[in-house]
Amino acid sequence: TEVKPIVNDHWARAEFPMSVVKGLAGLGIFGLPYPETRSFESSAVFRGWVAIELARVDASIATLVGMQHGLVMGAISVAGSDEQRAEWLPKFASGEALGCFALTEPLSGSDSARGLRTTATRDGDDWVLTGPKRWIGNGTLATHAIVWAKSTDDGEVKGFIVPTATPGYSATKIENKQALRIVQNADIELAQVRVPEANRLQK
Repeated sequence: TEVKPIVNDHWARAEFPMSVVKGLAGLGIFGLPYPETRSFESSAVFRGWVAIELARVDASIATLVGMQHGLVMGAISVAGSDEQRAEWLPKFASGEALGCFALTEPLSGSDSARGLRTTATRDGDDWVLTGPKRWIGNGTLATHAIVWAKSTDDGEVKGFIVPTATPGYSATKIENKQALRIVQNADIELAQVRVPEANRLQK
């Protein structure tokens, strides 16, 4: 009802219809998988049918939803502390926060164990993140990024909840795509972005 009449125009302009985010959140779609945010019990099969129905009208809308409740909220659900789950899952479920999942890089895809070049260096109660990310869906729209970086101390990959307004964080839209044109993929640069230890996914 709301997406189909406007989506072709947004595809032609390669712009995301931000007006639909509030409606998607209002339907409870973002919070479906998690006990903290779901309004009713649902199965993975049901959630799959929701994704199919979204993609039937536009795959880019389905991609935004999958990014929000799958990758972003999923990372917090799996790797976050109980306190982080309680704080962040409701914010993403309501659409108050919009997320992106900053894993892939110019020289590596999802091979985070070996190929990741973005670094995280502990500095007192903070971490300093440095490095590039590429093809990050929702990258120019997100209020928060889940950033994956390799610790310079122990070589392990760690996840961080990074507000995109943090100094040193910049996102540039990748232009002239042919597919998923309204998904705002971005090049992200982390130039000594400082985040508190409280924003490191504790698990």
